[in-house]
Amino acid sequence: FPSWKISTSSQHLLSLINDVLDMTKIESGNMQMLDTSFDLRALLDSCCSIVEGQIVDRHMTFTKQIGPFWHPYLIGSELHIRQVLINILSNAVKYTPEGSISMYVENDHLVIADTGIGIAPEDLPRVFERGYTGYNGRTDRKSTGIGLYLTRRVLTMLGHSIHIDARPGGGTRVHISLKRPELSE
Repeated sequence: FPSWKISTSSQHLLSLINDVLDMTKIESGNMQMLDTSFDLRALLDSCCSIVEGQIVDRHMTFTKQIGPFWHPYLIGSELHIRQVLINILSNAVKYTPEGSISMYVENDHLVIADTGIGIAPEDLPRVFERGYTGYNGRTDRKSTGIGLYLTRRVLTMLGHSIHIDARPGGGTRVHISLKRPELSE
């Protein structure tokens, strides 16, 4: 068993445990959001490296375009934004048996697109509900149904927003708008 597969599997298991713990913290109002400055470019490169490791043995391509940025630094919870991005990228890998995944980031707008199985129009309003697993058995991957629920809750708590466009068999596009803090004079 290759060591990168063991590492990826253990990271995924840790991510599931953290998701359950984060859901409990969010719902109880005890989620700690750190307010630190971080370089969005470095965070995105790190998240892309994880996804590139997940698609090594698959028939897919991954492309990214990061920038240009007017100002590449954000103030907020780098840890939570990393969790959100890894969750969305991992979903793209999970629900794209073959094809392509791409990430485009420019200033305050981020788009992650895939050519995977997509989502039925009647399911789109429910994708952010807790417990929603959808996909009607169109994949062999299991889902806990808390990933997108937590993703939206965390982004909302940080002042960001998320929107999903998709169609069955036509892939999914996840749009994230990052809110930059107002600069005081």
